[in-house]
Amino acid sequence: MERERIMRILLIDDEPIALTKLELMLTNVGNCDSAASGVAATERFVKALGDDQPYDLITIDIELPDITGLDLLNRFCLLEKKNGIAPAKKIMVTAHSNVDYVVKARGKCDAFVVKPLRKGTLLEKINELFPPERRPS
Repeated sequence: MERERIMRILLIDDEPIALTKLELMLTNVGNCDSAASGVAATERFVKALGDDQPYDLITIDIELPDITGLDLLNRFCLLEKKNGIAPAKKIMVTAHSNVDYVVKARGKCDAFVVKPLRKGTLLEKINELFPPERRPS
């Protein structure tokens, strides 16, 4: 019997409490790694590619201390294309409901969620992106 693959998730937010909340919300969805900066997120992302274990889902906070979430989104998309891998589903997380973010990220991210995050809303977005019958489990 073939062993099923567990969903790999990268959570990116510079607020420790937000990261902890995300991890608790998604602990039953898959294996979560977290990063509090763009540098740390990029290191984890590149390592996952190098280990041939790319992430299935990435949540990206729009406002990070060292890079914007939009720039990080673009970086990840370029790395995926350069390495010829299927893109991870990407959810942008923001405390702002600014339409400019949506427009700039259109076509590169798969969903937006606004803080404060609610578990039901986040899981609903994930179920839309990964229908249960096609989800890595």
